[in-house]
Parts: sequence; structure tokens; C-alpha cells
Amino acid sequence: MSLTYITGNDFIRSVKAGCIKLEHNRESVDQLNVFPVPDGDTGTNMYLTLMSAVREGEKNRDKPLGKLAKSISMGSLMGARGNSGVILSQIFRGMAKVLESKEQAGAVDLARSLKTGADTAYEAVMKPVEGTILTVSREIGRACEAEAQKNDDIVAVLLAGIEAGHATLARTPSMLPILKEAGVVDAGGRGFLFFLEGFVEGLAQEREIKLEQYRESASGVTTPTEIIELDFQYCTELLIKGEDLDPLDVRDHLTPLGDSLLVVGGDDLLKVHIHSNHPGKVLETCLQWGQLSDIKINNMLEEVHENRLVMEDSRPKTKTKDIGLVAVSAGDGVAEILESLGVDILVQGGQTMNPSTEDLLNACNQVDAQSIVILPNNSNIIMAAEQVVELCDKKVIVVPTRSVMQAITVLIAYDSEGDIEEIAQEMTSHIDNVVYGEVTYAVRDSAVNGLTIKEGDTIGLIKDKVVLTSADPDTAVGELLQEMLDEDSELITLLYGEGITEDGAQSLKERLQQNYPDKEIEVHYGGQPHYSYWLSVE
Repeated sequence: MSLTYITGNDFIRSVKAGCIKLEHNRESVDQLNVFPVPDGDTGTNMYLTLMSAVREGEKNRDKPLGKLAKSISMGSLMGARGNSGVILSQIFRGMAKVLESKEQAGAVDLARSLKTGADTAYEAVMKPVEGTILTVSREIGRACEAEAQKNDDIVAVLLAGIEAGHATLARTPSMLPILKEAGVVDAGGRGFLFFLEGFVEGLAQEREIKLEQYRESASGVTTPTEIIELDFQYCTELLIKGEDLDPLDVRDHLTPLGDSLLVVGGDDLLKVHIHSNHPGKVLETCLQWGQLSDIKINNMLEEVHENRLVMEDSRPKTKTKDIGLVAVSAGDGVAEILESLGVDILVQGGQTMNPSTEDLLNACNQVDAQSIVILPNNSNIIMAAEQVVELCDKKVIVVPTRSVMQAITVLIAYDSEGDIEEIAQEMTSHIDNVVYGEVTYAVRDSAVNGLTIKEGDTIGLIKDKVVLTSADPDTAVGELLQEMLDEDSELITLLYGEGITEDGAQSLKERLQQNYPDKEIEVHYGGQPHYSYWLSVE
């Protein structure tokens, strides 16, 4: 049985199946991340982006294919998390352009939409890099178009694209030296292939198509032969509010209760997502750590639900001003510092918990100002922030800070009155005035920049680049400063995070002051999770 066209119902069902497929393989994609630092990993970000896409699609599943594809595109954009999520949303955007006016689509239409999706993603990235999800998606689109010229069977066309995608994915280490050094393929490309494999399986399952017959005649296709079945029926989500929360401890206790477990957040707030057949046991288990809120228990056979991050606005509303500030923040101390420097609304996020485009858009809409400057404060959030520029009714400019330490410096140039273009330009000009470093721990074995890193090692980064491993966080700070300081350096600033006491931080300051008597050294409480110290040199 061949499949020569798909409808809107086919499309949303297959996108949902792709989302489930990626969810089942999310951790394996996360493990492909090159950097061993605690981060909003690729598989998790792509999965959460797809969750938002499916949610919007479900609301519009009775509409024609074109309108449904547009709603899925908007859902993926609003829910986009991390660079991989934004790129995925741009692929959906390109697909929606091609499918816009159609009530159903044939093989040529779907193939062209995938190719246009890849082209749209390339255009959205300022400096496209080969060997990434961009390359994999492009070759998938090309292969689908070539197959569609001789075959009107949609399943055969998509499997040809998947086969080309896997061949391309296998070559990504030869395109990107950092992948070759780490001994992995590109995580974003693998995640996209998981999604597309699930997409095909969703089509085949409904139409009772035997994929094995296709795969036997298509050598090299590496998609699994079984159709996805859910072992756990109920999707359970909740927030835990407490003190000194340990995500690893929560994860260990919940693991026996289901699968697709996700525990993210900081020491006072955790987001939990799990698929379980006993959601009541999940809630009872979580009660031991604190108060529960935002509880959602849903039958996954009926619908997929929204996964939101917490938005924080602790500043009182003021009169309308010319330019408002939105910044991404993690840690009580960091929040207090940014607010004291003029930030109007803080979006909770950063490492391990990248906020979505929608989170940032909502924050901009809440600020009582005519225009907005966004400070992403993380390299993996910049692309999501840039999507807000087109979505927000206000004038929005992203000052591309990659660290809170950069944000603290650029805020010196902030003025709530005046021309936003000039002020944002002035703020941006201060970004390079600071050299920033980070001390954290390795979450996986890795080989980066010539370093052999083991899980649990203390590691030091300068400008997002892993440069050393060390015996402990204090030693790492000293070793980083040796590389960061030069003859023009005057000020050293340290923000200490969770796991570091005030006495410990002050003792480190005293030792550093002895080593650098001619430098001014400031130490502040940041409270940031996962990172023992953030430091900067100016």
C-alpha cells in the first residue's frame, strides 16, 4: 500500500509521533553534546520545542493542512529553546510556507517543504556552520526532492531523505574538528533524524503500512523496525518549591516510577516531567521535598501539554519609560544584582533550563516601556531572544551577552531614556571590555580542546571554551585568572554559586589579594546553580 498524499490530520499525528520518538531518545541525543558542562542539552531543547509545536497543532487539528502547518510553525517558534530549538522552528517555518495554501500534500509538496525548511534555517543563522543540524536537514531535503521526482509514494520519499540524513550525520565529525575530537556525531542532526523517523512511523501506523517492506529495499536506512508504543500512559508534570533541592536526588527517587523523566531547575524550584502509570505515586514521592504546584496529569493518548518555565517579576511597576530591560537570570544573588542595575523583568533560566521564545516575549510584553532591550546572558539563548524581535509589537533589540558577567558590564551604559538604537549600540560596545570565566563540573566523559575530561571533574572555561581541569573550584579560579589577566587588567569580580559558602568565598578572595595586590577584587553572592564561580576581568 502506497501513500500518495497526506492531510492535516496525518501531519499533526506524525509530528506528535516524531515528538514522542525524540522524547524516547532524548537522553541519547543529550549525551552527544560536545561540551561536558551542565547545559540545556540539545535533545531536551528540541523535545520541549516540539511539545509546544504539538500543543498548537492539537488546537488546530481540524483545520486544512496549510493552516495547521502554520500553527505548528508558530507553536515551535514560541516554544523554541536553545539554538537547536530555534533552528528546528525555522525548519517548520519553511515547511509551512510551502504547505500554506494546501488542504493536502503529495510527495513533491512534502519534499519541497523539507528543502525549503532547511533553506529557511540556514538563512536564520548569521554564520552557518557545516557539520550541524543545518547540513543534515539540507541533505535530507535534497534527497527527498530527488526521490519525489521519480516516486509519488510519500513514505518512500521520506525514507530516502532519512537514509541521506544518516549518511550525512556520519560525516559530521569530518566537517567539524570538535566533533571528531570528542568522538561523536552532531547532536542536533541526530535529534532531527529521530523526529523524522517518528514522523514516518506515525504515517505508517495509521495507514497500516508495513515499513519493513520499504526498508528491505532501501539499504542503509537505520530507522528501527518497530512502531513506537507507550509503556507509560500518563504524562505527569509539576513544580516542586522547597529549599536545597537536589535534581539528582529527585531523579533517583522518581526513576522507578516511569520513563521520559526530566528534572530541571535550581535549589529552590524544580520542574518535573515523567511518564508513569501511577501519577499519584509520583505526587506522593515529590511531597517529601516541598510544596507542589502547577500539577498536570494527562492521558498521552489524548493530548500533549505545555511545559512552561517560571517567569519572575519582583520589581514594582513604574511609569512608562522609553527603554525597558529584560534579562535571563539564575540564582537569587544574580537576580538582586541585575535588578539593582535596572533590569525590569527577570526570566528564570540559563544553564540546564533555557527559556523559550514565548517566555521572553511574555516578559517584554509585561514591561511598561515603549521599547525593550533583552540580555540573554547565555550563548544558547541568543537565537531564541532574536525571534522576539519579529514577534513583539514593541521595538526590541537583543544585546548579545553570553554571560551574566558581560551583562553587569554592559548595564553601565544603559539609560532608560533616549534612542534605543543608540543606547543598545553603546551597550553592545562594552561587551568585549570584559573577559569572563566559569568554574563548573563535567557531567560526562569528554575530549575537548586537547583535554581528557572525566565525569565529575572540576573544569574551567574562558569565554565558553573549556581550557582546563583542576583539583577543586578554588584552584580552578586561580588557574583561570593566570590566563585571563594581563598588564591592563584592573578589576577582578567573582560571583559564587550554590555549594560555596560565604566564608569559603572570602577566604579565596584573601588568597587572591595576596597574589594580585595591585588588583581590585570584588566578591558577591550569586547563588547560580551548577557553577561554583562566575568570574570576570576588566
